[in-house]
Amino acid sequence: MATMSEPGHVNTTASGRVLHVALANPPDNRITLSMLYGLEAALDAAEADAIDLVLIEGSPRVFSKGFDLSALGPDTDPAALRQLLVLSNGLFSRLAHFRKPTVAAISGACLGGGLELSLACHMRLCSDRSRLGLPEVWIKLIPGLGGVYRLARLVGRAKAFELVALGNLIDAQEALALNIVNRVFPRDEFTARVESFLSALLMADSKVIQEVVRLIACSEELDEEDNIRKGLESFANLAATWTPPTSS
Repeated sequence: MATMSEPGHVNTTASGRVLHVALANPPDNRITLSMLYGLEAALDAAEADAIDLVLIEGSPRVFSKGFDLSALGPDTDPAALRQLLVLSNGLFSRLAHFRKPTVAAISGACLGGGLELSLACHMRLCSDRSRLGLPEVWIKLIPGLGGVYRLARLVGRAKAFELVALGNLIDAQEALALNIVNRVFPRDEFTARVESFLSALLMADSKVIQEVVRLIACSEELDEEDNIRKGLESFANLAATWTPPTSS
């Protein structure tokens, strides 16, 4: 492996034809502005001809527990918040429509914005010890990074409503049954099994795989961005007056 760059909160490493993009904001891999810029730089690097696949991964115990909400509160500048949300959604949409396969390797907790990040990838591989969910409802917010729309496309509207409205966390096997993840591997074999899966995927001609990616993207509804924008606006309106919940 060769480390290409290490922007804040993201480590990017090329290994053969795979670009490994590791979220690196311990302990929870919260999504920050610095991480967004790092992910943007990683996608720029993945445009190189030598790269055929992008793998986004976290630590063995935490993929990401979501967006860093420490900057939010009653004094938050609504314009600055909206700009951050637009930037975030633009990046996630770029990831969702990237011309090369993008895969999220989920080991451990994958919550809130972390799950929304993984949902923007073309495929998700999961360890059997992972927990996934969009629990924003419990802090009086909603997913604001396209998660409601992308989850509904995978599991259907009724089930997506249930998962978001109840803030349920589900295990890997339920996520597999609901079509949220593609494969579940034992945690102690996770890295090796992910590498094996990627090797199998890369056996096909890269131009053929990119065409599959393009065709699947063409099958999406034309109003995708409008649906995501509605989620952005709802999040921004709620967050404008949001205060952290007090512990009992």
